[in-house]
Amino acid sequence: MKSVDQSIHKHLSSQPNQLTKFLSEEFRSSDIAVIEELLPHDLKDALHHEANDLLEASARRRDLVLESTGGTPRAYASVDRNTISKDGNIIKTVFESDAVRQYLSIIAGERLHKVPYQAEEYIINSQEKSGDTHGWHWDDYTFALIWIVQAPDYLDGGRVEYVAATDWDKKNPRKGLCDVLANREVRSRHIDSGCCYLMRANTTLHRVAPLMGDTRRTVIVFTYASEADLTDPNISHETMEQIYAAELQAA
Repeated sequence: MKSVDQSIHKHLSSQPNQLTKFLSEEFRSSDIAVIEELLPHDLKDALHHEANDLLEASARRRDLVLESTGGTPRAYASVDRNTISKDGNIIKTVFESDAVRQYLSIIAGERLHKVPYQAEEYIINSQEKSGDTHGWHWDDYTFALIWIVQAPDYLDGGRVEYVAATDWDKKNPRKGLCDVLANREVRSRHIDSGCCYLMRANTTLHRVAPLMGDTRRTVIVFTYASEADLTDPNISHETMEQIYAAELQAA
């Protein structure tokens, strides 16, 4: 772990200050920032290989509709946090990296913490069939870092669609979702393989648009907490508890 963190720290220390400033300004203006060089290339390759190996060995299919996010669908294959921790190494090590968290804190303009809910630390998702989607939702915790292991072609769906500065109305999620989509502009971005993006995910309504055709979109999702999240009594985990019910029950 120490040698990996030192390698990441050396790599990030070599990044131009102007680039870091640009990413910080991008995040401040839109609550999302796309990062191309967060890891050294050899470590990034190892991260992606591990994700694909774990998917092949341990993925479970998820096909659900979640009322907690307004009746939106989840349709993809996924590997849960405990399986990744048990059978993997690189993903867990990068998530634990102080150097990564410190750099992301500079971009975000506030300190990022490890989440206090273990099941949300890291997961792997892969949309792999036409129509697969990660439907409209908000996250429980403030920050999500999404690594694009494999992106579909520009014309094959899988774009990130989002509306920043919104609220998750947990008492009436369907109405809250419809109000946002009816009255706010939805932004859309294609993010290439090998990149990652940081998102303020608890106040940014977002989804991954359905795939079109025979293609694939594979990601690793890291979740981080803000300082305020650590003592927020309103944070709940109903979406995770439904999506990963079998794994959480077994644990």
